[in-house]
Amino acid sequence: MRVLKFGGSSLADAERFLRAADIIASNAQQEDVAVVLSAPGKVTNKLVEIIDNTVESGDASEQIEQLIATFEQLFIGLKEWVPELDIALLRAKLASSLTQLKQYVHGMQLLGLCPDNVYAKVISKGERLSIVTMQAVLETKGQPAALIDPVEYLKASDDYLEASVDIEASTQSFVKQPLAAGVVHIMPGFTAGNSKGELVTLGRNGSDYSAAVLAACLRADCCEIWTDVDGVYSCDPRLVPDARLLNSLSYQEAMELSYFG
Repeated sequence: MRVLKFGGSSLADAERFLRAADIIASNAQQEDVAVVLSAPGKVTNKLVEIIDNTVESGDASEQIEQLIATFEQLFIGLKEWVPELDIALLRAKLASSLTQLKQYVHGMQLLGLCPDNVYAKVISKGERLSIVTMQAVLETKGQPAALIDPVEYLKASDDYLEASVDIEASTQSFVKQPLAAGVVHIMPGFTAGNSKGELVTLGRNGSDYSAAVLAACLRADCCEIWTDVDGVYSCDPRLVPDARLLNSLSYQEAMELSYFG
C-alpha cells in the first residue's frame, strides 16, 4: 500500500489536477493506492473570507461567486482535457455543497458569529469537492475509485479546529471496515471525526498530517507528499528572488531544517 498526498497548488488548475490524476493512476497499476487531497488552490482561503465577511458585514455574496467561478473554471478545463467527463455531475455536487454553505451563511448572519463546529464544516468544503472531482476524473479514465470518509474512519479529539487523531482507535476502524483491493481510495485531508461523530479539522495545512495518519492506519509501505515545486531551495523563493535550488541535501541537513521549521 502506498499513500499519496497532493496539496492545493498541485490541484490549482485543470492541467495540474490531471497531472495528479495520472500520477495516481500510474501508481495504482503497480500496487494498492490511497490518496489524500487538499482543496484546490486558494479555495480554503476563500472559504475563510466567506466566514469573515459574513460575520463582519453580513454579506459574502462576492466571495461565494468567486468560489463558484473557481470550480467552474476547473470543471471546464477538465472537460477540455477529458471530453468524456460528466461535468453535469460535478456541477450538481458543487450546487449541493453551495446550498449547504448558504444555509451556514444564513445562520451566521442571524447569530453575528460563526460557531467552531460550523467553521470546521465550512472551511473543509474544498477538500470534499476535490475528492469527488478526482473520483470522477479517475473513473472517466478507467481507474476505479472510492471515497474514504475521515469522519467515519479517523477518530479524533473533540476540538473542532485543532483536533488530534487517535492512531490506535483509527487503525481499528480500518480493521473493522477494510478497504477493498484494486480500487484507488481517496480521502479529503484536514478532517476527522470526534467522539460524537461530528466533523473536526486538524488545523490549517493539516492534510499532510492526514496523509501520515492514513499511512500509519493502513500500515502503508510509504507515504509520499507530492508538490509542484522544483525541489528544496536555499530560502523561500517567493520572498527571496535569488534563492538557489539545492542540487543535493543530506538526511541530517533535512532533519535539521525540518526541526527548525
